[in-house]
Amino acid sequence: MKLYIHHLYLLLGVVALVVCLCAPALVSFVYDDMASVSMSNFALHAVSMNPPAESSSATPCALGVLLIVSSLVGAFTMFVSLFQNFALQKRCSIFNCCLLAGYYILFLVYVLVLRVDARFVDLGWQVCLPLVSLILAVMSLYSIRHTEAKMLARANNFRLRD
Repeated sequence: MKLYIHHLYLLLGVVALVVCLCAPALVSFVYDDMASVSMSNFALHAVSMNPPAESSSATPCALGVLLIVSSLVGAFTMFVSLFQNFALQKRCSIFNCCLLAGYYILFLVYVLVLRVDARFVDLGWQVCLPLVSLILAVMSLYSIRHTEAKMLARANNFRLRD
């Protein structure tokens, strides 16, 4: 079994997603009446006794589901890469990139809905971890393409020698 650089990229991307999944709060909102709400990947947590009405109806569990599916796709891509199935690896990497882009679109929608009357919005550092995983997924996609091209070139050179 030969290890390539895209194995490391995929592993680091999955680790970043798992760390983001375990984050207690991604965004905190403070409203005019000093009510405070913090949003994680799966729920909204009211810190004060009377949270605003907008925060009680929204449940951001779709963010957590997208992160779970994305981390499973990344782990599956690592498993498939052991068998050197480059076409499936590229498809899984592209699908993982689409999932992470969808995560940020949905995250932006939740933040824009919840910050309507907010006086203060505090983003946590864990918000950037899916972006890091997205960058690593793109790097792994290019590495998979490069590895496949090198293997095909090596196979073509071997055939020409016979």
